[in-house]
Formats: sequence, structure tokens, C-alpha cells
Amino acid sequence: MLEFAIVDAFSDRPFSGNPAATVVLEAFPPVELMQAIAAEMNLSETAFAVPVAANCYHLRWFTPQQEVPLCGHATLAMAHALAEQGVIDTNLPLHFETQRQRLTVSFSAAGITLDFPAHPPYPFTHTTEIVPGVRDGYTVGDYWLVELPGAKAVQGFCPDLGAIAQLPTLGLIITAPGDPCDPEGIDFVSRFFAPQAGIPEDPVTGSAHCGLAPYWQQRLHKDTFRARQCSPRQGTLAVTLRGERVLIVGQAVTTARGQLFVS
Repeated sequence: MLEFAIVDAFSDRPFSGNPAATVVLEAFPPVELMQAIAAEMNLSETAFAVPVAANCYHLRWFTPQQEVPLCGHATLAMAHALAEQGVIDTNLPLHFETQRQRLTVSFSAAGITLDFPAHPPYPFTHTTEIVPGVRDGYTVGDYWLVELPGAKAVQGFCPDLGAIAQLPTLGLIITAPGDPCDPEGIDFVSRFFAPQAGIPEDPVTGSAHCGLAPYWQQRLHKDTFRARQCSPRQGTLAVTLRGERVLIVGQAVTTARGQLFVS
């Protein structure tokens, strides 16, 4: 029997932001079982954590179809879950050891801050249209990024998920400058699609902002942004580019707790 919690990340109220399942274990079970649990949860990510030392955990993330190398919202969700369980000291940094690197999380009145690697954009031209009428894009880490004419184009974009699934990337980001009339002062908007990983559209994607922050820094000539991911669930993020790191601040709320019965 395994206990789990479902946490809505990048939101301060239930049923918005991006839900992730969190499972804390004494040791990682076989990959096949973690993948089966993620498929059963059927959320964009399920996070599994194993304690290493005080305020330090091994962390892994699974979509319904595969393990992924980086995930922002499920990291935030796990940090929130560990804090609620009272097993960490929120006055100190929380460290996560992952397959690629160590990630650091901190807690404050403003929310939970993720310290993630920045992924600078590298331009390319694809042989076919990435989205209708667009061949040019950018590689940002494991994802591709395409800029559309404006916020309304991003909000109204109808993805061809079959075509996106054929792209040689883990996911596609579309983005545009924020509407200058937006009362919230949004600097840029985005959406994220990863049907090749079992995620038709991810509601709020922290890892995408590792590439969005340096991309928009080059265009807006600023380092701190207010960003909105305009999926149907919506999510707002405070993002700061600091050298080779991106700081992403968000809140989270637990919406469910339960038990998994595994043989």
C-alpha cells in the first residue's frame, strides 16, 4: 500500500493550475510499477521521492507514458506535499537529486521558489511547418519553441496533436508577448503540448519557462517576468532569469489524498 496526494501546482485554489500526483517512498520500486502508477493517475506527471538526507530527496517524474528528465509543476507539488507532511524544515533549502542535476527549492511568504537551469534558445528551420505557416523555431532544452503573432493567437491556437507528436522533441511551446492592455501586467503568454509523452496539453509547465525566460529576456531586455500559461486551467508564474538559472515562484494546494493498493 502506498500513500499519495494530488496537488494543484501554480495555483492558490483547488481545480486550477496543474495537478500532479506525489508519492513518497522509502526506496524506488521497479520502473514498471512507477510507470503503471503514473498511467493509473493519468495526470501529466506523477512524482516519486525517496529521502537521502535531511531536506534532501531523490526525485523522479513520470507522464502516463514515460519518465521525463525535468518537470517544474510536479517538483513544486512534491515540495508542497513534503512541507504539509512536516518531514522537511521549510526554513532551509530543500534539495532534489534528479537524473541530470540537483534542484533547489525554497519557501517564503510569496510561495515556493524553484531554482532550475536556464535553457538558452537556439534557432532552427524545420523542413515542414511546425505550426500552420511557421517553419522557424527555437530549441530550448528538450523542447521546441515557436512565437506566434500575439496573445490572442496563442489563446485561440487549435493544435494538430498528431502532427506535433511526430516532431523530434519532447514537447512544443507556443508563445507570444502579453497583451499590453492586460491589467495584470503579463509580459508573455504560452501554451505547451507533448502528445508524444502522453500529454495533449499541459496546463502549466514550469520546465518550459526554463527556455521562455532567456527567450523573452533577449526580446524584452529584462530579467523578471510575470507569465501566464493560457491553457483552459490557466496558471500565472513569477519568473526571474539569474545568469544560468531560472527562478520560478508559484503556490500550490492539495486537492486529494489516498492510498494505492499494489501487489
